[in-house]
Amino acid sequence: MTSPQTLRVAVLGGGSFGTVLASLAAENGHPTTLWLRDAQQLADMTASRENARYLPGFRLADGLAFSSDLAATVGQADIVFVSIPSKAFRSVVQAARPHVRPEQMLVSTTKGIEKDSFALMSEILREESGSKRIGVLSGPNLAKEIAARMISGTVIASTQPDVRERVHQVLSSPYFRVFANSDVY
Repeated sequence: MTSPQTLRVAVLGGGSFGTVLASLAAENGHPTTLWLRDAQQLADMTASRENARYLPGFRLADGLAFSSDLAATVGQADIVFVSIPSKAFRSVVQAARPHVRPEQMLVSTTKGIEKDSFALMSEILREESGSKRIGVLSGPNLAKEIAARMISGTVIASTQPDVRERVHQVLSSPYFRVFANSDVY
């Protein structure tokens, strides 16, 4: 880790929620990289500082970096938010696994269950990463509302108190409230 106050953040997934979380973490002063699979989307977002596909009109934080290198993005992070659609969640976590370190925190932000196994994303994250430092971010919020700085809230659930504390530290802002709970289900 860089210091007790600053965490290196990776967000996997360039949809609306992943993008807004990455921008929020960067805005809060944490070195943050948003990993994208789509090369054209990566080029567009790097050039425009906007996710025109999912959050048009919302300027991304100046400190936010973009990458298509999964190994480097995951490898450098203290905390990794996995914001991948449920249908591709397992395959991305499998690809990231060789770069996951035991001290890293992994947080699922993906809603839903896996079609074939009926597994929750947190179960897939634990199974495929081998990590015990798992969290789940959920709540009554919409990415566009967070991007517009409307008062919003979320819950970080984890059995690990430090995961709850660090996610709170990374994402809390005057307009985005982060509450904690130990019930990941």
